Amino acid sequence: MRKSVSGGDVGTMKRQRTGTVSPDGEWEQVIDPTSTKEKKTYWVNRTTKAVAWNLPGSARVAKGVETSAANVAANLASLDIRSGDRGKSIAEPKKKPVTIKKKEIERPSDRMMKLKQALHDRTQQEEDDDDDDGLGGFEFRFAKHRHGWINRTLRIGSTFDEDKLLSFKKSQIKKALLKMNREMDAQAVQSFKNIMSYMGDRKSSKSEIEHVTKLLRSAMTSPAGLRDEIYLQLCKQTRKNPRVESTVKGWELILSCLATFPPSKALKKFLISYFEENRNNKENDERIVSMAEDALVRLDKIVSLGQRKAVPSPAELDCIKTLKPVPIRVQLLDNSFKTLQVDSYTFVQDVEGMLYSKLNLTLTSPFALYETSNVANVERILEAKERVLDVMALWESPSLQAVEGVGVEEKQDLSLYTKGKRKDIDPAEAVAAKKARYCKFLFKAKLVLKTSVPEVMTDPEAINLLYIQAVHDVVTQRYPVKDKDITVLAALQLQATYGDFQSESHVVGWLSARLHEYMPVRLLEDKKGQKNNKLVQDWEQKILAKYSRISGFTSLEAKINYLDFVQEFDYYGAFWWLAEQRQFKDYPSPLLLGVTSDAVILMHKQKRTMLESYPYTDIVTWGNSDERFIVVVGNIVQQRKLIFKTTEGKTINSLIHDYVKFKIKNKVAGVRT
Repeated sequence: MRKSVSGGDVGTMKRQRTGTVSPDGEWEQVIDPTSTKEKKTYWVNRTTKAVAWNLPGSARVAKGVETSAANVAANLASLDIRSGDRGKSIAEPKKKPVTIKKKEIERPSDRMMKLKQALHDRTQQEEDDDDDDGLGGFEFRFAKHRHGWINRTLRIGSTFDEDKLLSFKKSQIKKALLKMNREMDAQAVQSFKNIMSYMGDRKSSKSEIEHVTKLLRSAMTSPAGLRDEIYLQLCKQTRKNPRVESTVKGWELILSCLATFPPSKALKKFLISYFEENRNNKENDERIVSMAEDALVRLDKIVSLGQRKAVPSPAELDCIKTLKPVPIRVQLLDNSFKTLQVDSYTFVQDVEGMLYSKLNLTLTSPFALYETSNVANVERILEAKERVLDVMALWESPSLQAVEGVGVEEKQDLSLYTKGKRKDIDPAEAVAAKKARYCKFLFKAKLVLKTSVPEVMTDPEAINLLYIQAVHDVVTQRYPVKDKDITVLAALQLQATYGDFQSESHVVGWLSARLHEYMPVRLLEDKKGQKNNKLVQDWEQKILAKYSRISGFTSLEAKINYLDFVQEFDYYGAFWWLAEQRQFKDYPSPLLLGVTSDAVILMHKQKRTMLESYPYTDIVTWGNSDERFIVVVGNIVQQRKLIFKTTEGKTINSLIHDYVKFKIKNKVAGVRT
C-alpha cells in the first residue's frame, strides 16, 4: 500500500523533480516515489520543506517552466537522444487513452440546470443593483423595465429611465412599477388593465363604473404598497398622454382614489409636486387644471382621515367627476326633508351640525342622525365619526346591506329568524326582517327627554321635534297605547295643527281620509286586515267630539300637552333591541330590551307586557362586549349581574351613559327630572 506523504517522510525519500515550480519560485513539484502505475506528484516548499498535495494559494502553474540551465540540461539528458538521431524530429511518446469515469460524465439536463442557475445569479445581482434607482429625489425604487421579451427574459439591453417609466404607455405593463411591489405583479398588472379600460385605451365589455369600482376595491383590500402602485400608474398614464379625453379620464380616477384611500406619506410629496405641475401648466386642458387643483385639496384630507370603509357609490363617483358636492336628503318624522351638500370626507357629526343650524336648535345633544329602512321602526343611530357617504355606499351594495343596527324587534338579529328552530317567532316578522334594507337618513331624538327638563322648555324647536316623534311613535305603535287615550291624543294633535274646532267645517267625513295620521291603523281594520268603514266613522266621531271640547290652546301649548300626556306611559321614548337571555327561566328568549329616560326595561316580545323595570337609581354599573350587554342591578348589599346576548351593546351602553349624564347634570343644578 502506498504511503502518504508527510513532513517526516521527506528526508528519507529521494526526490525526483518534474522541473515545475510555482510562479513565485517558493514551491517545487516532485514525483511521489511510492506511486506505482500512475505517477503522483506533490509540492515541496524550498524554504520550509513543507509538503502539500496541491499547490497552496490561487497561483497558476505553468508546466515545463525551467528555472535554470542545469534543469534544461537535465531535461535534454533524460530524452536519451543518440548523436545519429540529432536533427531528426523527436517522436512524441504515445499517450494512453483517457478513461472517463461514469460519474464524471455531465448530462445535458445538468448542464441546463447550471446555465439556469448562472442566469438566476446574474439576475439577482442586477436586481440588487436596482437599489440605486430612485424616484427623482423621492424615497422610492423603480423595478427595471426593458423593451422586448428577450431583453426582459435575459435581462439584457438598456432599461427605461424615470422619464420614460413615468410616461404614458399604450400597451400593458408586464410587472409592477415599484420594486417593492414585485411580489404583487399580478395585482399591479390587473390594476393597470382597469385603468386602461376606464380611460378608453383598452377595449373592454365592462362599464366604466365596473372598472373603477374593481380598482378601488382591490386597493382597499390590498397592502399599502399596491395603493402607491396605483397612484404611480395613474401619474404615468396621465403624463405625456397624446389623447386629452383619455387624460381627463385618468384624472377622474385620481380623484376617485383620493376620495377612497390615501397614498403613503413618502409618496405624498411626489403627488403634491405632480399635481402642482399640472395645475400650473397653462398648456393643459381647463378640466385637467381644475382637477389637479381639486386633487391638492383632497390629498391633504385623505391623508389626514385615512381610508374609507366602503367603495364610493355610483352617485358619489358621478359627483367626483364633475367636481360637485354630493346632495343628501335627511327625512324628519313628519315626512318633510332637509337637503344638504356633503363630500367624501364629511362625518355624521358634520351633518348633524348642519341640521342644528337649519332647524335653529339650541338644545342639540339629545338629537342624532339615523339610517332607517323600508320596514317600520327599523333604524340605527349613526356614530359621530362615521363618514356619511360610507353609509350611503353600503345601501347600494346588497351584499353589505344586511340590517344589523338599532331598532325594534323586526330585524335585530336575523339569525333568530333563519335557524328555523324558534317557535315564538312570527313568520310574518321573519319575512319582514329579511327584506329590511337601509335606504334613508332620519333625524330625530336619541334622548327622549321629558318636558320637566328646563333645557327642553326653553327651545321651541326641540319641543316641536319631540312632539313630531311622539306622534309618530303613537301612530306606528312603537309602544302600547290604550284605546281610551287615542281620542285625547288625536284631539290634541288636531288642535296643534288646525287650531280651535270649527263646527262648520270640522264635520264627519272631513277627517276620515286622513285618520291613519292620528291613530294606529290596526284600530281601523277588521280581523282580516281590511279597512272597515264603520270603524273609521265611529273613531272619527269620537275624535271630533273630543276635539270640540278643546279650545284656547296655541299650537305650542297643544304640543306640550300632547308630550305631557304620552310621557306618563311606561314605555315613553323607549328604544328597543332584540336580545337573548338565559337567566330568567320564566321569561322568553329572545325578549325586548328597552332604554328610556328613567329605566332599563324588559318586555315580552309577543304580548307587549312589561317583565322587569330597573330604574337608573337601582343600576350599579353596566358595560358591553362585542356580543353582550351586561348590567349590574341592586344595591351595595345585594347585587345581580344580568347578561344579554346582542351585537348592539355599544349603542345601549352609550345611550344609558347619556341619560345618566343628563340626570346628574340636572341634579347638580337642583332640578328634579
